[in-house]
Amino acid sequence: MRRLVISICVFLCLPFMAMAQNSNDVATRGTIFGGYSLVRNNSNNFNGWNGQGTFNFTPHFGFTADVSGSYHTLASISGLGFSVSADQSLYNFLFGPTATAYFGKSSVFGHALFGAAHSKLSAGVSVPILGGISAPITSATAFAMAFGGGVDIGLSRHFAIRAAQVDYLYTNFNSIDALASGLSTTTGNHQNSFRYSGGVVWRF
Repeated sequence: MRRLVISICVFLCLPFMAMAQNSNDVATRGTIFGGYSLVRNNSNNFNGWNGQGTFNFTPHFGFTADVSGSYHTLASISGLGFSVSADQSLYNFLFGPTATAYFGKSSVFGHALFGAAHSKLSAGVSVPILGGISAPITSATAFAMAFGGGVDIGLSRHFAIRAAQVDYLYTNFNSIDALASGLSTTTGNHQNSFRYSGGVVWRF
């Protein structure tokens, strides 16, 4: 755990080492990001989306709001046009400081985000002609935090491609909620996940 904390701190400090590289070719008031997200948890892959907005108080320091949704089918049975499935959804609502360094039109950033995660387990049934029906089974909300950063490849002053945003995602569901909602198969009171995001960035 100590090595992990040290590694995260070093990673977050990297942007500060290159702040003299700031470029006037990039709009630095803030960014809005939207794109694909992949969460890896307990050998399971959750596909979904990630939306993020950052307002910069200075060109290098800002505050970020991060919202994401990830989805995973735990089990599915189908036949003769009928199907039954158990689906898990994980939503994160995170906020925190961000540091950014610029290299021409491109940039690197690191952030520390804190907030809440909401996990939900639902059962779905699909019937020919009638369509699909989904009903919640159980849900839970818990503390969450994410440490990480990424690289934005600049296309112009206002647009960039987020080639990679990688986060260590920590959630604090208790063992009963984690097992009941399908987030974990162990009895631990916290869950360790890794999240990759990529997409389009608008700078303003």
